[in-house]
Amino acid sequence: MMSVQQQLIGNHFWVKRSPEWSAVLDTIALPLFRDNERDLLVQYVDLDRRTIDWDAIHLTARNFSQEARTLLRIAHALYNGGDCQLAELEGLSSAGRSAAILLIAQRYRE
Repeated sequence: MMSVQQQLIGNHFWVKRSPEWSAVLDTIALPLFRDNERDLLVQYVDLDRRTIDWDAIHLTARNFSQEARTLLRIAHALYNGGDCQLAELEGLSSAGRSAAILLIAQRYRE
C-alpha cells in the first residue's frame, strides 16, 4: 500500500531530491489534513510544471484549522528559502510542533 506522500508524488521522483518540494508534499501529506482538504490543496500543486499557486492554497485553506493554516505558512516559507517564525510554533499542538520541526529538518537536510 502506498503512503499518502507516495500517492501525491506519483512518478515525480525528483521531488524527493528537492528539500523545498519535499517540505511542501510532506506538509500536504500530514494526517492533520482531511482527505477532502488535501484534495483541494493538491489541485494547486503542479508537479509537471513545477509550480505552486500559493495564493490559491492560502485562500482555500482560510476555513481549515488554525494549525493547518500555520503549517501551510511554514511550508510556504520553507519552499521560498525562508525560515518560519518560531513564534508560530507556539500556537501548534505538540503533534503540530513535531510536524513543523520535521518539515524544517527536511528542508535543511544535506
